[in-house]
Amino acid sequence: MKKFFSAALLAVIMMGMADCVYAQSRDSIVPVEYGNFEEWIEYPGDSAEVMTLPIPLYGAYTLPEGWHAPMFSMNDTVSYMGFTLPINFSVPVCKVARDSLHAPQGQSGLMAESFLLGDVLSPIATTLVGQLLDSSLQAEVIPSIVVNAEVDLMKILPLMERLSDNEGDLSWLLELVDTTDLNELLTGGAPLNGFEFNRLRGMYKYIDGNGSGDIDDNGTLVALGTYYDPILGRRMLVGAGSKNLFQLYDTTYYEPFEMDYYTLNEYYPAEYAFVEADSLVVIAISSANEKNRARGSKLFLDSLTIVQRDGSCGRVTDVWLDAISTVHAVLKWSSTVVPDKWMVEVGPAGFVRGRGVHFTVTDSSAVVVDLTPGTTYDFYVRSECGDTSTSTWAYLQFTTDSLTPHSVNEVLAEAVTLSPNPANGRCVVDFGGLAVREMTLYSVTGQRLAQQRPQGGSTTLALPYKGIFIVEMQTPQGNVYKKVVNN
Repeated sequence: MKKFFSAALLAVIMMGMADCVYAQSRDSIVPVEYGNFEEWIEYPGDSAEVMTLPIPLYGAYTLPEGWHAPMFSMNDTVSYMGFTLPINFSVPVCKVARDSLHAPQGQSGLMAESFLLGDVLSPIATTLVGQLLDSSLQAEVIPSIVVNAEVDLMKILPLMERLSDNEGDLSWLLELVDTTDLNELLTGGAPLNGFEFNRLRGMYKYIDGNGSGDIDDNGTLVALGTYYDPILGRRMLVGAGSKNLFQLYDTTYYEPFEMDYYTLNEYYPAEYAFVEADSLVVIAISSANEKNRARGSKLFLDSLTIVQRDGSCGRVTDVWLDAISTVHAVLKWSSTVVPDKWMVEVGPAGFVRGRGVHFTVTDSSAVVVDLTPGTTYDFYVRSECGDTSTSTWAYLQFTTDSLTPHSVNEVLAEAVTLSPNPANGRCVVDFGGLAVREMTLYSVTGQRLAQQRPQGGSTTLALPYKGIFIVEMQTPQGNVYKKVVNN
């Protein structure tokens, strides 16, 4: 029992992924099955027989049709009024109510509230259970967890506890795939019926139990995409998404939200092939801030819909390494459409996605600088069409040159001088006898800023703003790269 309540308080790890907004046509949106929370089911309470007398453990409760509260089962023995009593019951781990105030669609929405143990158990049951708990745990605030599938609470919460340090990215997703048998974790979910799920959309409001008006507490939504493999005869996790839902200043009316969903292939293209989910599991958690979790914090949900994947931004193809040195790399790619820009992320091999160096470029190439010699890197790139659509990620792994003392590119670079360096708005580039065909100026993040075809053995280079820049010079012997600082 102690293990459960400790783990329950850590059911907050799946949050923090960066948000993107996509434009969609009306016919690309369908409702989530039972996502309007209109039909509700009442479940009876439970009691224990003590010397032929029933002792109430908890009262009747209601849940929306198609949604479930994880159940915690207790099988133990305690002392009560001089008797040794067996305690055998399953308690729903939630405090849920039907909300009909300003429901944006239909007659009702879902309200999930954070609670204390004594809020859901009878006084007698609280006394009995208290014998099995540390006194501090009886005062701990527990988040309500509501799922549109049957979930084994004791299996999912220890996993969340192991992943609680990875709130800022989806690294928990890979561990979830590697360490957990999904078939033992949950059963069910909303069927997608061939719909290519891309985002979860809906309405919400949030009331912070602290009542401070600040964002002390917040709710979280998690989406898990699953697929049944007919050959293996098992259900697999193929994608996920998560989003924090914070307190609204006006707690009377619902507000819209959108949450992105990523397939395993999008987030880990080097490890997984693309698999489209056939079912969607949604997990709603009423409190996701462990330090400031407050009794009475309420997450309201209604009108859940799913948005279809938008293929209008095409996809990136044929990523290749165009040039490499000990500390620089030039990567290029082609694309099925010409987008407004490309998003790039790079980091040491195996780095956690979301924690690498990321930047955007407007040409189908990127210069990556300040690398470590003899080191392997992972490179990711995707198309971005305005603020409304993106492609899936493409991937390439490369290794910097480890020649000693220098590669050919570095030897050539020693002939080139930039002065003054640091500069003050402009500097003179002396090619040192090299035949430079074309010169390109990049920001330190790899964005192409200017390009020229120099004449003669030197040229003056204008620097557009303060900062660090990379100068690329194309010669018959290879590309040369020099760094310049503009003060």
